[in-house]
Amino acid sequence: KNLKFVPFHKLGDQPNLIVDGRGNEHTRMTLSHWPDNDTPAQYKDDLSAQIVFRYLEDDKPIEDVEVVSNNHFDEDGLVSVFAMVDPKRAFEMKDFLIEVARAGDFSMCLDRDAARVSFVISAWTDPDRSPLNRTVFGDTTETLNQALYEELLKRLPNIVNKIQNLHEFWEPEDRVLTATEQAILEGKVKIEEDKDIDLAVVTLPDKGILSEDIVLDKPTSWVSSVLHPIAVHNKIDSYRVLVIMKNRYELYYRYETWIDYVSKILKERVDLNNLVRRLNATEKSGGSW
Repeated sequence: KNLKFVPFHKLGDQPNLIVDGRGNEHTRMTLSHWPDNDTPAQYKDDLSAQIVFRYLEDDKPIEDVEVVSNNHFDEDGLVSVFAMVDPKRAFEMKDFLIEVARAGDFSMCLDRDAARVSFVISAWTDPDRSPLNRTVFGDTTETLNQALYEELLKRLPNIVNKIQNLHEFWEPEDRVLTATEQAILEGKVKIEEDKDIDLAVVTLPDKGILSEDIVLDKPTSWVSSVLHPIAVHNKIDSYRVLVIMKNRYELYYRYETWIDYVSKILKERVDLNNLVRRLNATEKSGGSW
């Protein structure tokens, strides 16, 4: 049965089904890949969207549950909620929607149009680019999440079907992705992997690879300001990534290492706090690690 979306902060005491995030005391089932989730074992998968499709394929709806929600907004969450509120249309583009979720959560995607859909969804969360009224960005996170879900749940099929007409929303990030892919192809970005320690070392030229007109306007990290992670993740098997450019080094764990990832056993994250303290104790430049 189709469920109705209700914003997380407005659930009250309604029996509910939660996707992607964590539930509340009235949650009857959680379908999520977050750590320490209580998703039924038969539905577990890498992405929450995949988990939701498994649940829907099982066709065993929970009695007395009429609403679905999520405690945060992102691509995987949007696809998951959409599948619950409109399963018929969701199944018509199941594989594509899973790739949209993969691009959003894992920064990995071999379907360029799916990546572009994720870029459009991301653009909706940027107050300077979003079609949403700018005033909503000055409100609470809960109100913003509500607006994003309510607007994008009804627009998602149209975004998927007319992605080529929405280039103003996806083109800036798409150009960064293309530039990174080209730099890797030309050998300007060098990638070396040590499979034994699950580490990919990505080395950029000292001057970088992105020109002033090909750069993310609001990168979420230093790494995403100098390259596009999708281009790198599509090329590597490692889940620990060290990016080097001139005298800047940044090590990050891919998102897959945080969630309940089930398709393969990943090495646990290493606590680097002691290393950071040692580096800061020996650092002479005045900077901090």
